Amino acid sequence: MELERHLEKLFGYSNFRPGQKEIIETILNRQNVLAILPTGAGKSICYQLPALISERFSIVVSPLIALMKDQVDSIKINPNPAAFINSAMSFKESEETLRNISFGKIKILYLAPEKLENRQFAERIKSLNPNFIFIDEAHCISEWGHNFRPGYTKIKEFTDYLGVKNISAFTATATPEVAKDIVEQLGLVEPKIFVRGFERDNISINIIKTKKKKENCLQILAEHGTPAIVYTSSRKRAEAISEFLLMNKIKSTYYHAGLLPEVRKKVQEDFINNKTSVICATNAFGMGIDKGDIRLVLHYNAPGSIENYYQEIGRAGRDGKPSHAYLLYDDSDMDIHKYFIRNSYPDKETIMGIYDSICDFGKVAVGNITSKEIPIDLDFIKITTQKQISRGIVYSALNSLEGGGYLKLISDLERKDSIQFLMDKTRLRNFVKLTENIFFKEIILYLLRNFSKEIFLKEVRVSVTEISKETNIIINELTESLTILDNFGIISFYQSLSKDSARMLSPRISSKDLKLNFKRINESFLNQHTKVEKMSQLIYTTDCRFKFILNYFGETNSDYHCGQCDNCTTRTRLPSNSIQYISELILRTLFESKDELTERNVISILRGSVKKEKYNSITTFGVCRNYEKHEILSVLFELIESKVITKGVRDLINLTEQGFEKIKQLGLHKVAKLKTGYEDNLELFNTLSTIRQDVSKKFMQTSNLICPDEVLSNIAKSKPKNRKQFLALKGTNERMFTKIGSEVIEAVLANERIQNNNQKITPTKKIPSSIAETYNLMKGGYTLKDIASMQNLTEAVISMQVETILGFEPEVEIKNLIPAEIYTMINEKIKEGIIDLKELKNKLPAEVTYPMIRIVLAKTRALEFPSS
Repeated sequence: MELERHLEKLFGYSNFRPGQKEIIETILNRQNVLAILPTGAGKSICYQLPALISERFSIVVSPLIALMKDQVDSIKINPNPAAFINSAMSFKESEETLRNISFGKIKILYLAPEKLENRQFAERIKSLNPNFIFIDEAHCISEWGHNFRPGYTKIKEFTDYLGVKNISAFTATATPEVAKDIVEQLGLVEPKIFVRGFERDNISINIIKTKKKKENCLQILAEHGTPAIVYTSSRKRAEAISEFLLMNKIKSTYYHAGLLPEVRKKVQEDFINNKTSVICATNAFGMGIDKGDIRLVLHYNAPGSIENYYQEIGRAGRDGKPSHAYLLYDDSDMDIHKYFIRNSYPDKETIMGIYDSICDFGKVAVGNITSKEIPIDLDFIKITTQKQISRGIVYSALNSLEGGGYLKLISDLERKDSIQFLMDKTRLRNFVKLTENIFFKEIILYLLRNFSKEIFLKEVRVSVTEISKETNIIINELTESLTILDNFGIISFYQSLSKDSARMLSPRISSKDLKLNFKRINESFLNQHTKVEKMSQLIYTTDCRFKFILNYFGETNSDYHCGQCDNCTTRTRLPSNSIQYISELILRTLFESKDELTERNVISILRGSVKKEKYNSITTFGVCRNYEKHEILSVLFELIESKVITKGVRDLINLTEQGFEKIKQLGLHKVAKLKTGYEDNLELFNTLSTIRQDVSKKFMQTSNLICPDEVLSNIAKSKPKNRKQFLALKGTNERMFTKIGSEVIEAVLANERIQNNNQKITPTKKIPSSIAETYNLMKGGYTLKDIASMQNLTEAVISMQVETILGFEPEVEIKNLIPAEIYTMINEKIKEGIIDLKELKNKLPAEVTYPMIRIVLAKTRALEFPSS
């Protein structure tokens, strides 16, 4: 009960939330902790409480200045034992905070990650002997996370220098891969990992696929009420939706990073105080917003990752009352995310061109370096590279070049102007006494008050804007005065460029000699693409949506169903036989196609909507025209999830080894048309590859030395049936035949036997393509009910198709379509001379349907009066 007493005294709560107490006890036992707790689960208390009840102070590394202030203000002790140091503070303010720590007045010090890079600052912190170090938003340390910050990579170096072993990390969103990366990057020793609280039993998730988003938005707001947040993908759209809602008499405003800080603050306060009902915002809104009664979070566009989505819907219903999350989706949402990903990862040639362009603009020759900032001139870069390069690509290229130690984009933090006094204190004092210029006096006194001895020893970063506010000197006059003081030799004044600029980190080299981690760049690209794909899978899954999210974050529970998402409550999942049926059709399509197919190609072929004639010959063409696109897509994603197929960065769908095995198990390769060439004889090629692999192990040689790929490909195409034919092929020889020849010929002959035995049975007359699939399913032994379900048709329609098929091929078997006892009952009545459909129905039991009667009648007529 000791911890509960501290909880009530410090934070005003009588009970811990699930997982909190266990985490706190582990921290106090001096074990490393990684806690993955979703937004609203109370993770800040997990590190604030141990810090406050410990003897010495603790450090919390946090990425956002606003978040620091909110967390400091949340501690209900007076005077407040928490403080922060960040880039917005003056040297004097920072010094005062550090003195208060040494006096024992401060127990929690919040630091921005960028502060950890300063050696002198690290020395001061080390001398104060911190107890714990807590890393908030720890996913920022991982390049596989959704908000990577380079500053976080300095944390381990900082903790090692301090010698602090009691380190714990916290995040609201981390997949198992990201969690592993956090542990490795921070060097946590045998950490205890907590994944808690991702279930939100008071939030119902609903995803609507629609082109009428505005109308849906109004309808949902009317149904579920406010307060509400509407998330959009862009600033422009946030403003447009807000205007639309105002026109429809819903009190709304917009929020995004492009607004002035004062405006953003006012918008937040109005929403928190219920002066505004609806906020239309980009993902810039929500961090640190403590409003418990948000009833609805509506995504007007799909987010780019499950991490972002889950964090944003987590802002609904923090008071525990029923709340709703809606996502309005159309395919263009994901196209936008993929476009941004493509434009965020430049290739090697583009990076080389950007490097040369920036150096050329700065007039820096190979072997030289400049200390001056080099402006980023986008037009110049476009001209010199002869490419349409976006600003995003330039920033991404500069990130890569910074990682290699070549160029660095100058951040807002670094862009501050710098000043150093060149006169000693005595001469400076005399100058202030003698000068009649009031601006000079004000400026010098301000600098002495705020920077003391430091400004005489080195250049200090300053903000002209801040000096202007403090001294009441307008910007233009202030800049002019500083320039004059610089000319007089009293100060050294450097004014940073206002536009984007870069700094050289090392002398210029030939761009061909750049050594960059392109493997890492490619991995990052693939990782971002995977995040978008996972979000697509969440949208199209037919399983419980919360179960999908829990699995994504590592909380695996195969039996879990939330009972409140749209899939659990309203949507009917495709029958299992339909899922199996569509799965087989997708695999057969991929196996038969000569070309690489995208996701859209596969769906278009199955629904018969593809325009290219070459796809019409695939046997699955148009077979799923009675299924909706989203139904096919949901099955396709299930195949991806089960690793039967893969989806590449250009949406290309490919069979995996597991997929080829599945095709063989189901016998789909027997149904598909036989093909020629390496790609068309993929099954034989795979068999020969297995033989080659076994032989390579036997002779302890590489596979390519036993038989090169191109020779193996030619063997699969030519199918030699004896030694003479084998040796006649280009690239073969006696040595190769001795090692592998006999087994290859045996495999070729076995393959031929299988193909001869499994030729597709074709009817005596060509059945119309519109009913060919029903014919194939009849031949496959499926029931009437199954065939109707698989093709999303009624049994009545299928019975009429069967009637047509029997007209083409009277001998086709129908006994599998109908239960044997019902078939016998109908047949007996027909033998009695009753052949009218309605009369037969009246004479038979209720469970005998019209479609069943029609099929048996059609079979009888077809056998008695076969078509000529």
